[in-house]
This record gives sequence, C-alpha cells and structure tokens, in this order.
Amino acid sequence: MAGAAGHPSAAGRRGGAAGGVLRWLVGAEDFAVVSGGAAPAAGGAALGRWGREEEAALWQARMVEIDTGLAPGRSEHARGFGPETTLAQRCAAMSARLAADGIRCSAHTLADKRRKWKAAGENPVVLLPTPRDKRPGGFTDLRCLTAMQEVVARRAHESDVTIDLIREEVEDLLHARYGEEFGDRAAVAALLPSRSTFYLRMKESGLAEVLDRPTRARAALASTPPLPHGGREAVLRPGQVTQVDTTPLRILARGDDGRPTATELTWLIDVSNHSMCALMITPSRPRDAESGQAGQATRAIDLTLMLAQAFAPWPVMPGWDPLSAAAASSLPFGALRAADERFTEATAARPVIRPELIIYDQGSPYVSEHFTEVCDRLRIARRPARKRTGPDKSLVEHSFTTLAHRFSQSVRHGWQGRSHKKRGRGIERMPLYTIAELQQMAQEWVALEYQQTPDAGLRDPFRPGVVLSPNDMYAVQVARSGYRTVPLSPAQNRLFLLSRWVVPGKSGFMISYRTYQPVAQDAAHYREILLRGGSKLPGAGDKWECRYNPYRPERVWLYDHTADTWVTCDFRLRHLLHDPWTADMWQEHAEQQRAAGGGEKDEEAIALSLAQRDRRRRSRRPPPKRSGAEPPFQGLELETEQPSQDPYADLEEFDLSTLRPYPALPISPMAPPPASAPPALPAGTGGADRPPDSGQTPHPLAGLFPDDGDGSRPQAPTAEVPAAAYEVVEAELLDDLDPDSDDEAEDDVWEM
Repeated sequence: MAGAAGHPSAAGRRGGAAGGVLRWLVGAEDFAVVSGGAAPAAGGAALGRWGREEEAALWQARMVEIDTGLAPGRSEHARGFGPETTLAQRCAAMSARLAADGIRCSAHTLADKRRKWKAAGENPVVLLPTPRDKRPGGFTDLRCLTAMQEVVARRAHESDVTIDLIREEVEDLLHARYGEEFGDRAAVAALLPSRSTFYLRMKESGLAEVLDRPTRARAALASTPPLPHGGREAVLRPGQVTQVDTTPLRILARGDDGRPTATELTWLIDVSNHSMCALMITPSRPRDAESGQAGQATRAIDLTLMLAQAFAPWPVMPGWDPLSAAAASSLPFGALRAADERFTEATAARPVIRPELIIYDQGSPYVSEHFTEVCDRLRIARRPARKRTGPDKSLVEHSFTTLAHRFSQSVRHGWQGRSHKKRGRGIERMPLYTIAELQQMAQEWVALEYQQTPDAGLRDPFRPGVVLSPNDMYAVQVARSGYRTVPLSPAQNRLFLLSRWVVPGKSGFMISYRTYQPVAQDAAHYREILLRGGSKLPGAGDKWECRYNPYRPERVWLYDHTADTWVTCDFRLRHLLHDPWTADMWQEHAEQQRAAGGGEKDEEAIALSLAQRDRRRRSRRPPPKRSGAEPPFQGLELETEQPSQDPYADLEEFDLSTLRPYPALPISPMAPPPASAPPALPAGTGGADRPPDSGQTPHPLAGLFPDDGDGSRPQAPTAEVPAAAYEVVEAELLDDLDPDSDDEAEDDVWEM
C-alpha cells in the first residue's frame, strides 16, 4: 500500500483519534490499494462504513475547533483558526478544509450547526444527519391510495382476484368520483400511476398481502375499525395502562345451595410488567326459563371489589407455600416496606399497582353507573375497546389461555376442560370446591407461580438478553418511576359499595324490604338526621344516600353529607341469622315465600325461613373439602369498619373477689328511670353501687322515641325498693351461683 503526501494539520484535526487518522488517510488524493488492483477510493467512500459514534466524535472535534480555535489535543492554532480570526472566518476555513476532503458544507451551514450544537449543551448527536422519512405512497396521489384501500375492502367478502382487476376497479372508482370535478377523462387518468408503480404501491401498502389471505381473514381484517386515540402508546411505568376482562373459568364450584355452579373470572393486568393487579371469581348461571329465576353473572359490585384489591397488598393465607411471600421473592421488599407500612412478612408476592388507565370491553358491568362513579372518585381514566377487536386487549386475552393451561387444569375437582369434547366424566359428582376456596387458590397461584415465572415478553433495556418475571420487571420499573402508597380508610372503602337512596324514618329505613336501624353509638346522630327532615340535595328531596354490600347485607352505612360522616345501621332481625347470608339468598327465599302464598315484604317470615335453611345445611354431613368450614360466597373482604376502642384500656387492676352480681329489678327496659336511686350499701356489706336501671339494654330507637304512636301508655315508674330487698336478692343470687351448673336448658331456649 502506497503512502500519501498528507496535510500538516491532519493529525491535529483528528485529535489523535484512530477514526480521524483513517478518515484523513482514506481521503487523500493519491490513496490506493495496490494489492487487490482496486480503483482509487473516493473522498467520502469510507464514510458509510463508519459507526455513528465515530462520526459524532469527528463533528464534535470540528465544532470545538470552530468555537475555540483549537482542536482537541492541540496546543497550537491551525491555519485560519488563530486568535485574531472571527467566528465567521473560522467557519469559512473549516468549510474550505471540508471541501478539500470532498465534503460539501458551506460556512452558513456550519454556523447553523454550531448554534444547534450550543443550544443542545454541546451534544454531538444533534450534528449527525437525520435520515429523511420515506413518504408513504411515494409520489402517488393520495386520492388514488384511498381508492385502492376501498376497493380491496369491498372485495374482502368475495373470492380472490388479481391486482390487474383491482387496478381496473380503482380506475372506474376515480372516474366516478372525480369525473365531474376534473371534466377531462385524461386528467382523471393522471391520478392513476403506471402498471409497475401500481404493483409497487400495492406491495408497499400491504394490500397485495391482504389479497393473498383466506377469505375469512380478509373479512375479519376489513371489519376491524381503526385504532382509537391515534394508536397504541408507549407504556413505561407501572399502572400507566391496565386491561380488564371477564371470561368463563370452566371450573365447576359448589354454590350456596350445595349444587354445582359455573364460575367466571375477572382480572386486572398491568401492561408494563404483566403483573396481576387483582382478580375476582364469581358464580355464573343462566336464567331459568321454567321458574323465571333471574340469572347471575359478574356485576358492577364485583368489579369494584376487585378494583379495591389493587390498592392494598394481599395477605398470605394459612396453608400457602412459604415461597409465595413477598419477602422470599424478587420484589424489593425492604424498600417497599420502608415506603409502605402495610408490607409485612405476611404479604404475598404481588406488587401494589394503582391503575391510571383501564381498557375495558363494552359489557354492561363496565359501563354501569356504579363502576363509572368509583373510577371517577379514584381518578382512574377509562377507555373502551373496539367491539370484536381482540388486539385492543391482547394481553388480557392471552392471559386467559395462560390461566387455563397453568392454573385451571391443576384444579382436578371441577375442571371441565377447554371444550365440551374434552370434558371429563362425573365432574358434577366430585367433591367440588367453594368459590371462596377457588378465590384463595387463584390468589396463591398468582403470588407463587404467575408473578415469579419468567415471561419472554419482559426484557430489561439494559439487559436485553435476560428474560424477566413480572416481579423482576416491576422491581426494575419501580426503581425508576418510584412508589407512592395510596392507603384507603374505612370511610373511603365504603365508596366501593353500592349506593341506595333511602328515606329515614322513626323506626328506621328499608332496603329490599329489610328494615335497618342505627346502632347504639350512632343513635343520637340518626336523630339529628331525622330532625333535619331531608337531605336537601338537588333531585334527592327527603332521601339520604346509603351504602351497602349485597354480599354482607347485615350492616349498612347512612351518609351524612353535611358533616361528611357515616351512621352505622344494622338489620333489625340480625339476631335471627347466625350464619353468613347474602342479598341473593334473601331474594331467593322471598320468591319462595311469595310462591307459597305469603308476601315478599314479610321480613320476619323470610328471616325465619333463611335461618331454618342454615340449620338444615349444618345438620347434613358436609362433603369432603380441602380445609375447614367455609362460609358461602360473600365477595372479598373490604375494611369498612372502624377499629373498636377498648373501654377498659385505662382502668386499673382490681380484685375480682370483690365483685358482686347486680340484682334483677322488676322494671321494664322501655320504662323511664325511677325518680330516685336506692341508697347504696355501705362498704363491707358485700354489695356495690348499683345503677338505677339494670337489666336488658333497650334499642337505641326506643330511647329516642318512647312514644311509638300506637296508643299504648308508657309504663309507670317503679317504686323505690328498700335496701333490704337488695340484700335478699343478692343472697338468692349467691345461693344459685354454681360454677358446675349445666346451662343446656337455657341454650336450648335460645336455639329455638
């Protein structure tokens, strides 16, 4: 290889970089490769083989020399870059140097590059030439491209055709649409490109590939509407975009009536890290055509209870695998525990992700007023997916297949298979799990298997060769985006429940023909609500807002908007129902009561019928189960109760031997207290100070309204009882006090 008569300032211009020396050497006029007999290389021939880093370093050295007059690594000024030169002169000198190297770049262009370079903080990336975006469709008229798409869409449901026939139909469509506008047939024909260009445009736009597809695929593609909101956005942080959907679980479970029932699964999945934010399993049955009994499926309350799971960690239930705990997983448990006190050693390995956007299908529960209200209160945006368009929710749609392959087939008792042809025999006769047990099994599988299994679609940008699990990907993202805890108080959790507008009355208020009355500690607040006469809200009139859970209807909460507080109310006949019950069970017994000739408004008869059903259910021998006794399906646990205060927390210790029982006074609990209290026994006589009204505690409403308006007179106050009577009664109680006595008779009375 021959040498070259180089320039004296070549090494300085390159700053000692190997790429600069190579560029100067190859750009020399007398450079040639003599061993291979190749032709002399052009000045910029080797530029295409360089990487972007070398090119950026070369332009960086040029801009530094233009800006300061000195090239990087040089202590002497090159010719035309001395201290006496101006910026314009240095740009002209650099332009002449580039022209000698075979690169055309004027002084004005170099000055513009320098201004852009300084504005970007001397970042050399802005100096690199950006490739021009290829014009879609080339120079073909846009009206012709639109006509091509319309003609291919028309042919989607017909037999396949060639591109020549498509071109003829496009030409006819252009003449029919723009013939009157142009007036000349030759001008309209100018919109259509040549035959070879038309073939090229069909191939570039993908229309030629569409024509080669089967008819069914072409019809499905033609019926797909365009993407909403301009297309799919980039998802970079947890909770930015989530997807939710409901599907049949294909697992039979044991319903509340003890018979097999189908189930449905609804879950919320995060797009950025594929984590399972929440899931909900609900019973599903079609409408009975013979009896007219309404069907059951996923409702709005099920969606809101599922949404509440995303705001709190899952607890590790008894019997779960120890590896399902967050402390034993790849989650940053130490950092999460320092940021959120709700993370403990008993927290499941599932991250807490607050959804910002939910993509949902257009089913009735997702567009309901209750679900929309809850999302608005939590500031969660919602976006409906297009009808019959699976790619809009591709992640959650694909996860259903994962669930069937990895979880559902592991539930041997009740798994029906992916189709009717592959269903096993005798599934209905198996000892099925309850829905509550299936819910716990699914949550354990998510924490133990799903969240900790590597997913080929999860890659770290800094480690593209490593396949990550959802927990690993969450750990990478939360370190960049941060974690903000969003704990919800019991008062805020009540907003997830269903709302009902009721009219409070003297004896309480009714929901589905069930009477609710306030508890003792909220009786005074309830009386204040009654004295106001009405809520005075627009469109409400005398009605007040009430929140209740249909899966636990024994307690409701009345909302006082004037003080932003809640009044806790209990079902009037709650003492008759010792076993868990739901609003659906109440409605079922109400329909049975109506079919038997009774009234569905007779709450006492319905409550007794529901209580007898629970006794019959307990008397039968239960089928074999996975664990101990399980209550019927009652949704998910939601903290809606305030922590109770211990009334004996501040009391000092005392001697239990000094306690004496209170005497039973012959006084009605509904009567007013006596005029004067009996004298207290002196100290040392074996007695204690006695309140004037011992006995059964009256209902709080009875104390607020002593006169019920039924015409009955209030009971007269009882006369004072002398102190001797207390001594006699106390002696009788002490004689009857036997720790070994049998209380079976009393228990039998209460059981009745």
